[in-house]
Amino acid sequence: MPPKTLTGILSVLLIAALVGCGGDDTSSGDSGADKPGKANSAEVKKLIRQTFGPNEKAKSGNISAVVDLTVKGAPRYREPVQVSLVGPFSNEAGQPETKLDVSLALRGGILGGDLYLKGDQAFIGLGSTAYEVPASIAGPLRKPLEKDGNALDAIMGVFSINPDRWAKNPRIVGNERVAGIDTIHGTADINTENLFLDLATLAKRLTALRITEITGLPREVDAQTRAALDRSVKTATGDVYTGADDKVLRRAKLNVLLEPSAKDRKLLKFSSIKVAANLDITDVGSPQKINVPSNRGSWDALQLSLDALAEAVR
Repeated sequence: MPPKTLTGILSVLLIAALVGCGGDDTSSGDSGADKPGKANSAEVKKLIRQTFGPNEKAKSGNISAVVDLTVKGAPRYREPVQVSLVGPFSNEAGQPETKLDVSLALRGGILGGDLYLKGDQAFIGLGSTAYEVPASIAGPLRKPLEKDGNALDAIMGVFSINPDRWAKNPRIVGNERVAGIDTIHGTADINTENLFLDLATLAKRLTALRITEITGLPREVDAQTRAALDRSVKTATGDVYTGADDKVLRRAKLNVLLEPSAKDRKLLKFSSIKVAANLDITDVGSPQKINVPSNRGSWDALQLSLDALAEAVR
């Protein structure tokens, strides 16, 4: 697999934060004293805690996410962009771990690669070779995995997805079946100020991995940029579907539209971005094995490939 396959991993980590945003804001609650549809009911707040707080039933499963982005006013992304992320997660070894297969459809090409989080290590996988991420970078990347009691939420935390910070006026819609599972469907708006703060944290992690350098994404999301992004939000809504019995997230949807003013376009370098994201969690509770390729490459060797990639994509 050519070195440019790493671009898929690099780009998706930043975009993945938006996926989680939908899951958070649409958190819903159990039926109870409050009438379904009431925003900020005690039940919906309780369900957010149950879904994204300690929950031993969220110990394993498979993640499948697809994000479609339509960008206008940025020649580099004149064609639709699609990011997908698929892979198992598990807490069988007593610590959350995952292998995520990532692909990016960009400018007529498809790039892909793997991200492994296992034990106390992190790896980037290209083909049959795994490159260990140095502890100085892997440590901050893996820190969210120290969170106890909810493996799925811990994995999402690696991507700065913090549901308890993003829900804005969540309310219950009702019960729906998702892949044969009875779920509670909720909807909400998104607290975009908190979303962009978490995006700034993620950008720092991606910069340490040289992701922003290679893909042309911003190396930091400073206060001025966050304010411009927040002003540009026209719509930001999501839907979430949580298992009625186990309170494990099963599906999340997100729709965001950004249309900056003429003044903010000079800073943001685009005229509009439309994001449509879908996240599905399946095989909840089924044992999953996370195996890192035995063929290992050095971090220095990977840097040579990254240098070549950075030059090729300029």
